[in-house]
Formats: sequence, structure tokens, C-alpha cells
Amino acid sequence: MNSTISLQNDSFPLQIAYPGLVTGVGIDHEAKIEGEFKLGVHFDYTWGMPVVYGSSVKGVLRAYFKDFYQGGNDKPNAEYLFYDIFEGRNMAKEHQLNDDKKYYKSIYDRDIFFDAVITEADSKERILCSDSITPHGDNPLRNPTPLTFLKIAAGCTMEFRFKLVDTKDENGDVIFSKDNKKELFEEIIKTVGIGAKTNVGYGQFQ
Repeated sequence: MNSTISLQNDSFPLQIAYPGLVTGVGIDHEAKIEGEFKLGVHFDYTWGMPVVYGSSVKGVLRAYFKDFYQGGNDKPNAEYLFYDIFEGRNMAKEHQLNDDKKYYKSIYDRDIFFDAVITEADSKERILCSDSITPHGDNPLRNPTPLTFLKIAAGCTMEFRFKLVDTKDENGDVIFSKDNKKELFEEIIKTVGIGAKTNVGYGQFQ
């Protein structure tokens, strides 16, 4: 019998650093109205708050997992963990049978990545605020037209939520616990950030 899913132990809060966090910029919404916000924002369909897609969280962790994971002779292979965590493959069964087939775990036994949500507003009780960028294009001397957009305000607390499981070997022994995963995931997100425009400082945490 599978136990009830609890997010309390499989989550961690991080405070958004200045200048804030930008998410959902690819969502098309422009109405060609003067003064409108030019970049999209993703809001949860149920409760209307800005969120970072679980798929985006998983994508960042997947992209940097092998760079951050510190393997070694006494630690599980990075490839083993990568396929187990991010593709849901039953690596223990694959190693045990060794028949060149891929086996996948039940959804109840996989690591699941939920949307990251805002749990606390900033010191001014804001969740969203406006910002602007001034693209110059190919001509650095051209007078740019500022593009205004919405961002999640710096100082807000964002909670990253997962349903994590222990990774085991073919003998059923735990080789990478869910606590190990959560600790590594937090390190990755705190280091590389998340969302759009991380190369210019957005999407960082403190």
C-alpha cells in the first residue's frame, strides 16, 4: 500500500534576491495597447498566483545534475541516478536483469516535481511588481523604447515542492536518499537560479 503523499518534508523555501524573478515570458498576451506589459507571466489556473512550472524546475535540475553531483568510488554512478530521477527508469531492475531493455517505475514510485509557489510576500506585502528593459538592438546609439513587464518581487519566499523517493540498488539498499536529493536540488537552484533572464541577475535566491 502506497503511503499518502506529503509535501512537508519534500520541499524547501528560498527567498528571491534582487531584482526579482521572471517566469512565463513566452506566453503570448499582447493586445497592441500603449503602456501594456510586454512579457507574459504564468499564473496558476486554480488559485491565480504566479508559479514556476514543475517542468521548468525539473529542467534546470536535469541540466545541472551531473555538474553538481559529487560521485566517487563509494558513491552511486551519476548516470544511474540521472536516469532513475529524471526519466523514472527502474535502474535497479535493469541492472538485475541485464537484458538491454529499459524498465520504468510506477508513477507512485517516481520522483515528482511540482510547481514552485509563492508562500510569503515581500516586506511591502507585494507579490508582483513592474520592471522594464531598454533594448538597443543593433544600433547602440538609437534611443531605446523601454519595455515594461511584470516580475515576482524580490524578497518574496518561493517554495520548491517535490515528492521524492529513495533510490535503491538491485539488492534493495538505499544508495541515494530523498534527503540527499533535496539537498542537492537546493544547492543547484541556489547556485544557477531559475526562470528567465538569469544571465542578467533575475531568478536568483538568497
